[in-house]
Amino acid sequence: MRGKWLLFAGGTLFLAAGGGALTYYLRQKPAKSVQVASAPALPPGTEVHLTGSIRAVNLVQVAAPLDGVAEEFPVKPGDEVFEGQILGRVANETLKETAHEAELEVERAQAKVNEAESQLIAARLEDSRAAADASRARIEFQRAERNYQRQQMLNTEGATPRNTYQKAQQDYEAAKKESDTLQSLSNTLQDRVQGVIKDIDLAKKTLAEKIQNLDSAKTSLSSADLLAPADGLVISIGKSAGEEVHKGMPDLITIATDLSQLELVLEPEPPVFKRLKAGQPAVVLIAELPGNGLPATVKSVENGKVVVEFSSPSTLVRPGMTAVGTLKLN
Repeated sequence: MRGKWLLFAGGTLFLAAGGGALTYYLRQKPAKSVQVASAPALPPGTEVHLTGSIRAVNLVQVAAPLDGVAEEFPVKPGDEVFEGQILGRVANETLKETAHEAELEVERAQAKVNEAESQLIAARLEDSRAAADASRARIEFQRAERNYQRQQMLNTEGATPRNTYQKAQQDYEAAKKESDTLQSLSNTLQDRVQGVIKDIDLAKKTLAEKIQNLDSAKTSLSSADLLAPADGLVISIGKSAGEEVHKGMPDLITIATDLSQLELVLEPEPPVFKRLKAGQPAVVLIAELPGNGLPATVKSVENGKVVVEFSSPSTLVRPGMTAVGTLKLN
């Protein structure tokens, strides 16, 4: 009887040990990986609809003409502009000071011309009076000279009183002195008039030079204006008022010149991107244009972007708008 109990206890211990080992083995054994089948790829010819942004093809840049500070821009992105329109201005203090100084120089030169012309008027008036006095004195002298010559002849013949002869001689000498004096004064005033005329010519020459300098300064100052090189639409302005700009900065203002040729830029997911190629047809759907869309062509497929080119029949379509491109997978 005792042997049977020992056999039963040993069997029980064996079963318990075997069960524990099995449980440990199952816990330690790695689970088999389950392979999930990938979603079926879209078949060729499937249409995909991708949203993107419209951009212009033909762009022109308005560069900064000189170093300075941007002033207020009278235009903003989205505004239509015409060729020659002022889009903005670059303030340059050196040019302003040069132009201001040139204006002062012109004013000073003009004042000298005005002063010289006033002096000429006064000199000519004085010369005219002196010439008239000299002419009168010359006539008096000629009259006195003739009388003196007559009295001198009569005195030689003893046919005139000596007092009369002496009086004629005194009148002649006084008239000659006055005539010579007034004629000398007239000659002096005539020389003065010629001198003032020369001063005026020199002053006018100086004024012309100052005006030329002012024109050059104004031209330089006006070159600070930012002018539209062609009709178009303002796309972007690279600086704000008060910011510094440097000469030659190319993208200060960007203008689209032909809104009939546009592009739609799309960024599809990689699985779609790799099944598109350049040259394939597309359709561009724009909310602002009713209908079935505009025919288009894929221009490029690179760097994760798909560029679709199309022609727009309406000026309502502008760069920056959102549109949908419809393409078929290859």
